[in-house]
Amino acid sequence: MSHANNSINEMYIELFVFNQNGPKQEGQVMAMSSVFKKLISKELGEYNYHRYFSFVKKNLENKKIDSHMIFNDMYDKLKYRDLKSITKMHDRLNDTMLLAFRISRNYFVSFLFFLGAVIFLIAKALQPEITIIALILMNVCFIYKTYEFLVNKFCYIDAQIVLVYKAVLDRIILGEKYSERQ
Repeated sequence: MSHANNSINEMYIELFVFNQNGPKQEGQVMAMSSVFKKLISKELGEYNYHRYFSFVKKNLENKKIDSHMIFNDMYDKLKYRDLKSITKMHDRLNDTMLLAFRISRNYFVSFLFFLGAVIFLIAKALQPEITIIALILMNVCFIYKTYEFLVNKFCYIDAQIVLVYKAVLDRIILGEKYSERQ
């Protein structure tokens, strides 16, 4: 195991406490996670995501941004995969980045629609019970959209991990294309 892997593993053990009961137990509420977290967890595994997250978080707390160890760890995990699977991973990354952008863009449209609907319901002289029920339902939906927007907007650590992941994929793809030309 390389030095980078050892350092990441040591920090991971320090910062991350395993849930001894397994993933999700009955009665537990699962929080929404960013699209970047979902991608990295799917591509590299939940364990590695938490290792990288803990490492970046620790570096941010120390006001140090050094992602070489994560880069090397990811590179070591992915360098033996074939170009076709790396290209598919890169495509999924691009799709995820577009999804994050769409979530931000759609939130503004949702906000305008929500505001217009609230004004319409209040201005319309409907029965108070119907207006109140409609406003409550709209507020619940809008709170969900707001939560989704905030989770994806302020996932700085996940974005750092994804940038490193993108750099690794780009390096592998460019390396393969360079070796094909030779």
